[in-house]
Amino acid sequence: MLHYKFHQSQNDSNQLLVLLHGFISDQSTFDNHIEKLNESTNILTIDLPGHGNDISDENKVWNFEFICSALNDTLSQFSDYQIYLHGYSMGGRIALFYALNGTVNIDGLILESTSPGIKEEVDRAERQQVDLARAKVLDIAGLEIFVNDWEKLPLFYTQYDLDKDVKKGIREMRLRQNPNRLAKALRDYGTGFMPNLWSEISGIELPTCIIVGTLDKKFCKIAETMKQLIPQSEVNEISKSGHTVHVEQQQEFDKIVLGFIHKEEQK
Repeated sequence: MLHYKFHQSQNDSNQLLVLLHGFISDQSTFDNHIEKLNESTNILTIDLPGHGNDISDENKVWNFEFICSALNDTLSQFSDYQIYLHGYSMGGRIALFYALNGTVNIDGLILESTSPGIKEEVDRAERQQVDLARAKVLDIAGLEIFVNDWEKLPLFYTQYDLDKDVKKGIREMRLRQNPNRLAKALRDYGTGFMPNLWSEISGIELPTCIIVGTLDKKFCKIAETMKQLIPQSEVNEISKSGHTVHVEQQQEFDKIVLGFIHKEEQK
């Protein structure tokens, strides 16, 4: 079972929005969204293996099958709800895998800045080496040096213009993580070690809301390709946002997520 927090709605909603964070993050990344989202839906925030207050056994391999099983155990406690599963980046890869392999029924899928994996084997092997090298940096150089490098990745350039206090909060969250467990997460379920799901996602029969920032060109292209493959899917491109839509455009993110849930509820 995964470490989680349940946030009960202010009304009698039977909807449950499950939020899965990205790498070198934890469930607190969604703290600023809870009040607004809780006005009309229940919220479940989860710490994924190696992050936050997670206590997953380090003697086991945290591959996608392991995480799917742990998520089964967690969500089975909430099976009476209409479950909407959201995942950002790494969390989105897990959400996709769960949509195809999980045992607890979910009613909708929300994918933020994510992909179904790397198509070409040679590219996957190359990314595995990157993941392993980054894990080694965590082991040898420590967390602060890793975070300094992580913050300079082109993927996060749009965070440079965020409010000073917001950037400080993101950095503090990253620096709260355990470097050894982050390294294991990279080795066990980093991007390079995710199964290639491109050939499978056409089998997703769930209403699917895809969210991307217009400044995140790579993932905009991925989103459009996923839309063509997932039957009941829609793409929402958020202006003035890069990879971390829920951070860079909080109000717009909440509006889209709640709109999607309410639309499905009324069907």
